[in-house]
Amino acid sequence: MTEGTPAQRLRLALEMSEFGVQMYRTRMHRMHPNASSAEIADKVASWLLSRSSVEDATGRPSTRFA
Repeated sequence: MTEGTPAQRLRLALEMSEFGVQMYRTRMHRMHPNASSAEIADKVASWLLSRSSVEDATGRPSTRFA
């Protein structure tokens, strides 16, 4: 994927990320059909926070933005 400007590639990455969050939210609705919207939002937020420091990720952490 070397086509497109950096801005276009960033936009695509952000869209893909949002799509992943939507998929997880849908999964939580299916797994917990009686959960309120607030409960689903809490589950999604917890999931997102748990993913921020994935220990099993490969490669070294970026120092680009540190």
